[in-house]
Amino acid sequence: MKQRFPLLCSLILFLCTCASAQGEIRWTLNMNTDQILQTDKQVFTALEKDLVTFLNNQVWTDDRFEPDERIEATLFFTISEQTTKSAKGDGAQVAIPNAFKATVAIQSLRPVYATGEKTPVLNTLDKFVEFDYRQGEGIQYSEQSYLSDLGSVFAFYSYLILGLDYDTFSPLGGAPFFQKAQELYNRLPTNITNDTNNGWSAANKQRNRYFLMENITSPRMLPLRRAYYAYHRTGLDLMHEDLIAGRNNITLAIEDAQKANQAYPQTVYAQAFVDAKRDEIIEIYKGATGTEQNTVIQSMSRLDPSKSSAYRGIRSRSVPGRSASRSMGRRQ
Repeated sequence: MKQRFPLLCSLILFLCTCASAQGEIRWTLNMNTDQILQTDKQVFTALEKDLVTFLNNQVWTDDRFEPDERIEATLFFTISEQTTKSAKGDGAQVAIPNAFKATVAIQSLRPVYATGEKTPVLNTLDKFVEFDYRQGEGIQYSEQSYLSDLGSVFAFYSYLILGLDYDTFSPLGGAPFFQKAQELYNRLPTNITNDTNNGWSAANKQRNRYFLMENITSPRMLPLRRAYYAYHRTGLDLMHEDLIAGRNNITLAIEDAQKANQAYPQTVYAQAFVDAKRDEIIEIYKGATGTEQNTVIQSMSRLDPSKSSAYRGIRSRSVPGRSASRSMGRRQ
């Protein structure tokens, strides 16, 4: 028995160390390499393992997260092609070893108080991920200096996920994490921020990481940031107790989001909001009054004009007396 006691203590210490090493975000990774034609894909198997290790074990805050408090996030990581360069003389393209291009889709979820349901907070698509990866090196990241492409990209999105999540629990509560994302950008080498193909460049007019960060931190978008708190904390979280009051607060939040969109049109940030909330909003307002429906249809059609017909469809699919839990739908 005496011999087992030190062993038991060591085991408990090991388990505690492993638990404490878990990060604040619990990631699910879906990796797709079907578009890559090379036959030896062992490198991608190693990359997938390194990504899972990095994403789930990296600690970003000083706050203590219990296992059931970790933020749920899903990453769809599609490697689209191997990076190429022009060969000398004949103009042909040759593959660059260990260099790839990828598309990344990210969604994060937040629990809705007292319902067992989850609501999407971030839903964004990034088409401009370029990276180098060498098997055995892992995914490197430092808060002091730039170390790797993938480390910087996923640190950036981790800070955004944390910032948006904290914004839903307290007004502008995510500010420290958005500041961290800004500091990360400031550490990037100039050759990276000047490259219009990799998603960090202000010169690229497409929807990229630079503009997502710029939008969130812009004073013009403060009404949308405040709307995240009203929509979630005083809206969804209240609906189990007072459906009418909760839905009214969501209506006010949507109107604030439209005010931000009017002050700063067509931002990546507003697009991420509507991509996350579109289906949920349609479900919530099926059982609303005609006045509420008209207000939301008008605001969301301006925020999300390409989907305006879907919002107008709220009227024809209204179900009087529909309960909050049924109207929102279950999101697991």
